[in-house]
Amino acid sequence: MRLMVGAALIVISAAAHAAWSVSADIEAFQWKEDGSPGVTETGPRWGASWGYLHERDSGWQWAYHGQFRRGTINYEGAFLFSGRPTTARTRYTGLLNEFQGIYRFPESHGVELLAGLGLDYWERNILPDQKEDYAVVFSRFGLNLDPRSSTAFFGGFGVKLPLYVAENAHLDEIGFDHNETLHPKGNLSGYAQLGYRFQRRWSLIGYYDGYRFGESKAVNTTSAAFPGTQFVIFQPASKVDSFGMKLQYEFR
Repeated sequence: MRLMVGAALIVISAAAHAAWSVSADIEAFQWKEDGSPGVTETGPRWGASWGYLHERDSGWQWAYHGQFRRGTINYEGAFLFSGRPTTARTRYTGLLNEFQGIYRFPESHGVELLAGLGLDYWERNILPDQKEDYAVVFSRFGLNLDPRSSTAFFGGFGVKLPLYVAENAHLDEIGFDHNETLHPKGNLSGYAQLGYRFQRRWSLIGYYDGYRFGESKAVNTTSAAFPGTQFVIFQPASKVDSFGMKLQYEFR
């Protein structure tokens, strides 16, 4: 009996492996809002990513992915009340956590199906004093190809869908009497990555990621500076696009 248990443990340990990874990331980021005039923000962001994969040769496995982003980029838009065009700087700080379920097909040279559920939170600070905080619960569905060779190309692509979006625009800090939460509509977007593992532990990865948000439902508020006036506040439809590179190290 002891021999049988020991043999089973050896088989399980050979079939499943824990792999941690960390990376240093840099990306070209763009935020665009519909409107007249519209809003465009562009510039570089930097950050780090980390992850865990409970990998097996085939079958079901699970993974965790974390990400930190920060950067101060150029803003071209308009003043809130007058609509007069203006330029500024916008500082982004964000943290993402995502859990993924992965099915790896046997004898397929690394073909995998992926489904993920994550929370993406970021602060958007249009300097000096206009703040917006976003919390996005999203799902991800995609296809991976990773032969897990010591030197090889690997990659993946798929779609993302925000399931819940909450925006705290801090309206009470910019002159309004109430701070209603806005809820932009989550629309389908895409993602993709292509990497090359040039050593057993080191990889260079290029990626694209993005969001698509529809216009939020309008909320009504007032301002002590304009007695008797009702203001209609909403978040315009927005597009988020990130093109980046990361240098990744794996602990195996």
